[in-house]
Amino acid sequence: MENLLAILLVALVAAAFYGVSYLKKKKMYPACDRFAEAYCELTDRLLDDLSTQARLKTEAMPGGLFRIDPIDAQPEAIRAALQKTIDDSVMTTLRELFLLRDDIQAQASNGSFSKDKYNAITNQVFESLSAYLSIVQNPAQLISEKDLDRFHYVLHKQSHIRSVALAAIVSRPCAARIAR
Repeated sequence: MENLLAILLVALVAAAFYGVSYLKKKKMYPACDRFAEAYCELTDRLLDDLSTQARLKTEAMPGGLFRIDPIDAQPEAIRAALQKTIDDSVMTTLRELFLLRDDIQAQASNGSFSKDKYNAITNQVFESLSAYLSIVQNPAQLISEKDLDRFHYVLHKQSHIRSVALAAIVSRPCAARIAR
């Protein structure tokens, strides 16, 4: 009888933790959905081909930095990406993503069992997009290998970002809307 009561108590505690986690996740959906939708809207405007595998041509410099080759030496898909205009609307959306990321991380750190997942996904997506935009805005700058990897992550991994990374933190209807 004592074993049965102990098992029942453990099951109740597990159910309570699951219930709290579920409610917390459901409460975070609006911010996560808006983050994902804003990200996808922005990348749809910036990328002509969401499945390109073209690589940014660079020259290795001393100190582990890279200089981006001239635009006319780049593959067509890279040329198209580098010629996009980073205007005020792009910067406004980036600012919105920054604030949404901050909101999501604040909510996740307040009693969420999955805070590391939310932080990792929102940080990777936002920081990659930020590095991508920085390179597009100023292709004459020297970049690090990490910046180059982030640029290629945005350029090459849109399907993964939308259907795996962001899908892990958004509501099911939003995941269906953003999947590619």
